[in-house]
Amino acid sequence: PTPDLPSPSPSEPPSFTTERCFVTVDAQCTPSGQSQDCGSVVVTRTRCEDRPLAMVFRYNGGTCEQSDNIQNSDLFQCFDFQEGPPVEVGELSFITVTDIKGGSIIYHADFVEVGGEYTVADSPFEVEANMNITIYSGSLTLPQFMLQTLVFHSSCSQNLFLKDRFGASQLVVFVNEQQGLSTCFFNATFTLNVASQPESRTPAIINSLVSTTNYGTFNFTDQYFEREIGPGQTLSPA
Repeated sequence: PTPDLPSPSPSEPPSFTTERCFVTVDAQCTPSGQSQDCGSVVVTRTRCEDRPLAMVFRYNGGTCEQSDNIQNSDLFQCFDFQEGPPVEVGELSFITVTDIKGGSIIYHADFVEVGGEYTVADSPFEVEANMNITIYSGSLTLPQFMLQTLVFHSSCSQNLFLKDRFGASQLVVFVNEQQGLSTCFFNATFTLNVASQPESRTPAIINSLVSTTNYGTFNFTDQYFEREIGPGQTLSPA
């Protein structure tokens, strides 16, 4: 009988030679209006002078200890349960906002992620003079799932300012007839330039392109995946 021949040795894996490339990334933020750069924009703590038609809160997460407002203790009270609301950006909580006369007016009842905003309004009516914000770990609004509950004065007849913090929530927008729209936000244009330096001997190839700023994360990977940037060339994602 013919003996079985041994199988051939596996071939050597192909070798690749990579050349070093030199890439610079430049990000610029240009605000609208008279300011020269985004860092010079100062948003003042505007006092609310008339009862709001609507308010927007940023959900920062965290306990009552981070509250920052000058409403006295008979107007603002805050209580934490368990370990309080989460602080990790993106984590969800269920937030309800009602009047304090028994919850007959529901201004908000939905999930909000840490770092996100939620709107409080009862169009076309003005908001009630006092509100309750309660934060739950899930959509079951039962006491055992409560993380934080608070009351505050919302009619603006007492001290209420833009940027005020009430527990895990921070006032970032209010709208009323007297002052119109008051907001912490401003319009800006972001410019991102990715440049391959002339000393590079081979093109740079993009595998991932994500820009993380104080104003959000912008992912350009799908749009520019495997795009080549030749030596001395610049790519400006938009």
